[in-house]
Amino acid sequence: MDTGNNNDIPTLLKSNFPPYGRDFPGAIPTGRFSDGRVPSDIIAEKLGIAKTLPPYLGSNLKPDDLLKGVIFASGGSGYDSLTSTLLSVVSMSDQLKYFQEYLSKIKQHFGEEKVQFILEKSLFLVVASSNDLAETYLVRSVEYSRDSYAEYLVVLASDFIKDLTALGVKNIGVFSGVPVGCVPAQRTLFGGFTRKCYEDLNNMALHFNSKLSSSMDALSKELPSRLIYIDVYETLLDIIENPNTYGFEVADKGCCGTGTIELMVLCNKFTPFTCSDPSTHVFFDAYHPSEKAYQIITDKLIDKYQDYLHT
Repeated sequence: MDTGNNNDIPTLLKSNFPPYGRDFPGAIPTGRFSDGRVPSDIIAEKLGIAKTLPPYLGSNLKPDDLLKGVIFASGGSGYDSLTSTLLSVVSMSDQLKYFQEYLSKIKQHFGEEKVQFILEKSLFLVVASSNDLAETYLVRSVEYSRDSYAEYLVVLASDFIKDLTALGVKNIGVFSGVPVGCVPAQRTLFGGFTRKCYEDLNNMALHFNSKLSSSMDALSKELPSRLIYIDVYETLLDIIENPNTYGFEVADKGCCGTGTIELMVLCNKFTPFTCSDPSTHVFFDAYHPSEKAYQIITDKLIDKYQDYLHT
């Protein structure tokens, strides 16, 4: 979801260099972890807001941009505060602080009525868990089992939703975890010679999803906000398992380099073997989908949840 917030913070987790952005308008590497746009952009276009959404920390952000919508997401972050610490990115709690700062700017430039309009009418998307499950659990495993860590993340997610609601937000979509055991990097590390999906990690994501869905149901009865649980797991898994159906040729490797481990600084313009057409691959680097895959996923989700989006 990050459209470039990591560009100006001291982290290695960046993508503001080629070949990232090769299919973005103007072939500009913007800090989006893909060859082109990412779901936040695509959703905004589908809803008639804008073709792309700026990062909140972007240096070119103007007051009018705040009214269309902005992205607070930081690539590599997660519900667990340790996740953002390990990767030196913006934590979820700091993203919430930036959101409060954003509301102050709206009030300053456009007045209190506009603040209330945005809080009541805007759609707020909360997308996290992949980095927690795939990276941070390895550190947390001395104190948590896979299931208990997934349940711990649900508690953190629920607390985040409560904090967001306390600020006056009325419409919140919460994304499920994805089959992160099937991303190329995890296949490389744990999939053996056949590069199978790492099912322990997928099962952990499924356990997280089950508990998160139940938690969202409970919170929807407790909080004055409309909450919707958005299941992206099955949609992405179907694309990975049936790539030809969606017009892809490769699902177990990324387009960048060998496609097995390259992401961030390892996916660069000097990386040999990078594919010539990212649209043939489900993944652009060893962790993040290509723009074509993002487009298919987003289209399917908007079709599935369109009644919620338009009420």
